[in-house]
Amino acid sequence: MKQFILSISILLAAVTVNGQALMLTLEQYRQRVLEYNQDVKQSQEAVKAAVFALKAIKTGFFPKVQIGGDYSYQLEDVEFMQGIDMKHSNYSAVATASQNLYSGSGVKKQRDAARLQEAIARLSEELTKDNIIYAADLSYWSVAANETLYLISEEFVMIVRELYDIVNKRFDEGAISKTDVLMVKTRLKEAELQLSTADMNFKTAMQSLKIMMGVALEETVVVIDSIQKPMIVPALQPIETALKRRPDFQIATENLNLAKQQTKILRAKYLPQFSIGLKEAWGTPMINVDGKERFTTVAFAKLSMPVFNWGEKRHYVQQNRAMEVYKALEISKVQDQIKEELANAWVKLNESAKRVEIARTTLDISRENLMLNTFSYNEGKLPILDVLSSQATWLQAYTNVVSANYQYKAALAEYVKILGGYN
Repeated sequence: MKQFILSISILLAAVTVNGQALMLTLEQYRQRVLEYNQDVKQSQEAVKAAVFALKAIKTGFFPKVQIGGDYSYQLEDVEFMQGIDMKHSNYSAVATASQNLYSGSGVKKQRDAARLQEAIARLSEELTKDNIIYAADLSYWSVAANETLYLISEEFVMIVRELYDIVNKRFDEGAISKTDVLMVKTRLKEAELQLSTADMNFKTAMQSLKIMMGVALEETVVVIDSIQKPMIVPALQPIETALKRRPDFQIATENLNLAKQQTKILRAKYLPQFSIGLKEAWGTPMINVDGKERFTTVAFAKLSMPVFNWGEKRHYVQQNRAMEVYKALEISKVQDQIKEELANAWVKLNESAKRVEIARTTLDISRENLMLNTFSYNEGKLPILDVLSSQATWLQAYTNVVSANYQYKAALAEYVKILGGYN
């Protein structure tokens, strides 16, 4: 109850001083971080680049039109025939329309490769978002944990100060010695020092939280979700589920497909290339004796086919084959890594949940022990050392509860990330 009252007091103080506080749940904070993060924005731009690259490659299926022109001036006088001089100026404008009919399906294979690259870019964006969400979760729960530790330290100062007031009163009445007063006063100063450290840790964690979502450091932010908030734990999932959802595994798979596609593109370069076109020219003729412009229409067909290249094709294909094997091994490597991560994360999550329950039980015992020892001391049945010891035990137990809950939240965030993110 004291902790709840202290939390409300801090919130009201923040609103009173700054007029309005930014109150965030964990989900809201994730969204703000994703909207601000530069890595996410870079991955989105990479997706755009891949989309435009695909569109550019698709233009290879369509006819191409080119326009050009030239001009030349012959400085010397040139006699074409006796009595007939050639003109000094020659100029022309040419428009060419061409259509690629066959290039070993090179354009189609390049289009398929560009689609794979677009898919890889989108998966990279997902992977980046998963990593950022995981980092945001840790930052949020760090603030929540440090805020709770600050409140605990503040409550501990109140508890020790109450005891100090009691001891001072009993000393004034001559019921106890000065030693008891000094011991409690020392504990009070230690509690105040610990409160200062907790305050510094809380403010530092809060600054990191603000920076991650791009708000001004002077803005007041309040995290709504408590570190002791119950979380829904996902059921244990088979490795196949994680492989289907993990962007890094899908990227490794697409990289293998891309390597195979690059081999096909390479083979296409050594197949026959055939195109047709129409060229329309306007200008002076090559042998310009009258200076009159003319239109000239030329239809053409172009065929090229590699015949002998000293085994160049074979060497490049073998190089790409080696790269395919490399990418296949990369898939196996990532699969083993995910399998190990998933097993370790599940163990860590369950052990963290057990620690939370143990810490809560210990806190209940230490709280009751503190109440009984304080009461017994007031009745003169226990020495002050027993009360101070029970206070330290209560503080450590409460700190352990916060620490266990933070470890549990971090383990849960890690497990969800390993499963393939919240999507």
